[in-house]
Amino acid sequence: MAKTLNELTIELKDFILDTLNDPRSKVKVKRYEFNALDVTMDPDRESMPHIIVSMGISEAVFSIETGKKITGGMGPVERYVLKWLEKGLTLQKLRETWMSAEKIQRVKDKKGQKPQSKFR
Repeated sequence: MAKTLNELTIELKDFILDTLNDPRSKVKVKRYEFNALDVTMDPDRESMPHIIVSMGISEAVFSIETGKKITGGMGPVERYVLKWLEKGLTLQKLRETWMSAEKIQRVKDKKGQKPQSKFR
């Protein structure tokens, strides 16, 4: 079963916090510092499967197929997003979520419901 974007957002936050709070580092980052981090998908913005990662006023679009950045920028957080995309089954989970959201959207379209531009 595909993960929700909320679950994937939490997974990304956890990955960043675990990476930044490495036991060898003296700096400790608090969870609330990443409360504004959000992961969405918007098929009206890009036709290829992608995620939009935003945090505050920073935003970047990443390809689900390649794991590379398409547009935008997130400053220092961007490198952690790229590492997360390279990790294990992350891209596969994102592809499953994209396909699941597309399937739900097609069903809504058939029923005549108003199309939703962003997958949340």
